[in-house]
Amino acid sequence: SRATLTISTRKELYRRSRKLSERYAMLVLGYIDAIEEERPNEETLAALQDADRIARILPTKAYKSVDEMMKSIFADLQD
Repeated sequence: SRATLTISTRKELYRRSRKLSERYAMLVLGYIDAIEEERPNEETLAALQDADRIARILPTKAYKSVDEMMKSIFADLQD
């Protein structure tokens, strides 16, 4: 998947870049482009696919909050 910046982050970066010299503004935009164009390598993609496969096969428990998760963990430890 592609790394993306939220609209508010983009607006803030744009606001800040207007105060920069043209040279530094171009450097900042280059860094943003580099971040957004990063692609995971083959090993990372394989690991992500494995994680997806395992998540579909194994029964998993979902929680609505961290508090709920912690209570469940501590309850399991006391059993």
